[in-house]
Amino acid sequence: MTGNEQLDKLRNDPNYFTVIYSDFRDNTLRWLSKYHKDFEEIQDVYQDAVLVLFENSRRPDFQLTATVQTYLNSVCRNQLLTKHRNNSRMHLVGIDDYDSKITDWFQHNEYSDDKEERLSMLERAFEQFRMKNEKCYQILKMQYFDKFKMSKIAELVGLSTSRSAITQANKCRVKLYDLINVAN
Repeated sequence: MTGNEQLDKLRNDPNYFTVIYSDFRDNTLRWLSKYHKDFEEIQDVYQDAVLVLFENSRRPDFQLTATVQTYLNSVCRNQLLTKHRNNSRMHLVGIDDYDSKITDWFQHNEYSDDKEERLSMLERAFEQFRMKNEKCYQILKMQYFDKFKMSKIAELVGLSTSRSAITQANKCRVKLYDLINVAN
């Protein structure tokens, strides 16, 4: 069943809301857990996303341009990013944010206005990261310090495609961020 067919069914039968909620829940939560570790928060975000879909389904001009799964993932991702931007205690690196500097994590937060202190904190965290997770350290080092292209990184660390390297780098950034948060 296509996204718009499901949308029509939701418009005609409000009880279909529970079907959509349960059918897409596990995949969406699994997808979100790759980018955020607080399971309770991602459950809240998922519930909000399903409510957004339900509310939008009431608008006659609303049509899906993607599958329901893609729509829910997108709404969830945007809600997480918005929460974290507003919270300013942490910054979630976006899926498409591959070329940003690691130091961007420190731009809008409570740590320090002193650039040298922020860089020193980052260096200490990065050294701890190197000792705990050598492969991630190598991937991020090649990406940010050596300025290698993702295809070259994939080749050097034994990944099949540049997309695999991008995904792995994203996971590594999350691990590094978690380490930075624990260290502070």
